[in-house]
Amino acid sequence: MPPAKTPQQTRARKAAGAKMRILSLTEGAIRTVLYLALAGPERKVPGEEICRTQDISVPFLNKITRSLAGRRLVATVRGAGGGFQLAKPPEAITLLEVIEAVQGPFLYNECLVGPHTCPRESDCPVHPVWKQIRESTEKILSSWTLADLAWVWRMRRDHRENDSRPGGET
Repeated sequence: MPPAKTPQQTRARKAAGAKMRILSLTEGAIRTVLYLALAGPERKVPGEEICRTQDISVPFLNKITRSLAGRRLVATVRGAGGGFQLAKPPEAITLLEVIEAVQGPFLYNECLVGPHTCPRESDCPVHPVWKQIRESTEKILSSWTLADLAWVWRMRRDHRENDSRPGGET
């Protein structure tokens, strides 16, 4: 019979299980900040516009923007002419920052939550694999900025527009 789990180990397991994928809230946050990046640094985008164009409900957007504002990625301007805008230049915001602002760090297994959360931590042969996966994922996500993603979006939009023109590729 395996040893009983401590409360810390149980919480760690739940945290690890909940953080292994991109949540719908996180997907909405990514669409929101990308939309703000595309809107430009001076424009304050009304929440209603974000909800309409990004297919996000008002309560969902409120939850998203609270998380993003708490990490100083999005600024909220209240009142007439208010709205949302990026709090930093799009080149200074990584995809990893956006994801972690909404759902916390990527944890692939309970052994990555912190020291002593796994009873097999010291002799587990898979621990270095989980660690390498997490580090690789974080490296990739931190190498992509909102400016990079906006550039990709513009290139794809231009390609779609060229393809849809008479005489364009089909």
